[in-house]
Amino acid sequence: MSGSLRDLRQKIKGIKSTRQVTKAMELVAASKMRRAVQNAVTLRKFALASWHIFLRIGKKNPDTHMALRPRPVRKVLAILYTSDRGLTGSLGAQILKTTADYISHLKDIQTYESIDFIVLGRRGQQFLARSGQNVIAAFPAFSNYPSVRDIAPIAKLVMTEFMKGTYDHVTLLYPDFISALAQKPTAKLLLPFSDSTLRDMIKSLGISPDSARAEAEITFADDATEYVFEPSEAAVLDTLLSQIVELQIYQALLEAVASEHSARMVAMKNASDNASDIIDDLTLTYNQTRQSKITSELAELSASKAALD
Repeated sequence: MSGSLRDLRQKIKGIKSTRQVTKAMELVAASKMRRAVQNAVTLRKFALASWHIFLRIGKKNPDTHMALRPRPVRKVLAILYTSDRGLTGSLGAQILKTTADYISHLKDIQTYESIDFIVLGRRGQQFLARSGQNVIAAFPAFSNYPSVRDIAPIAKLVMTEFMKGTYDHVTLLYPDFISALAQKPTAKLLLPFSDSTLRDMIKSLGISPDSARAEAEITFADDATEYVFEPSEAAVLDTLLSQIVELQIYQALLEAVASEHSARMVAMKNASDNASDIIDDLTLTYNQTRQSKITSELAELSASKAALD
């Protein structure tokens, strides 16, 4: 009986220590989440507006720039955003499942030939290595306060390879931040800014960022919008295109970071709550066991006294 009580005390002590760790991690994640969400939300409207404008230019002026011209889906470059660490609940599994579904559906496109990856985060690197996918560049997850300079090499690599014709399409795969409790795995066609079979395929998967939330944040009068370029369309697009691509890659990074810290905060809060529930159950069991021991000892004393009398 004493051994049982000692084991219960040790279990309660161990779980209390675990709860202290998860509570501390929850507070750290909450602090990081507030800043990450603020950064993501601040830039989101401008990023959406610029992306939609280029999509509209691509529809009306497809021959102005090679980034606006429709291309067959042959060689695809995907940028995958994941975390370096776990403890994010189901978020990591969701984005990896979305990536696997994306690769599977690409094979259904008749003109498709191959896909290469640029990956951010150790978990994505491990997943792609197990899947036998070709990774041309790998970067850390940039989870702590990312800046535009962090993704500058990625944007330069993407633009260089796309303009050379190495890849026909470039896609972003990342978790889109909806709220602290909801993050949506998202696929977004970055290049070219034109209608594409790949864009239609992404929408068919139900993971397109063209959601009601995105449409509500950025609206246009109608499809008849006309754009005036000065000095010329080609000059303006050449100047802006690399900046817009860099902005879209950076915005996806901010969304991924906000999603990661939010998911980790919720996961650690759930872990702390579960630890408290287990401690309550073990404490109840400990008290019941201790009371049973006391009752048993009293019964033995009473029996001994009665025998002596």
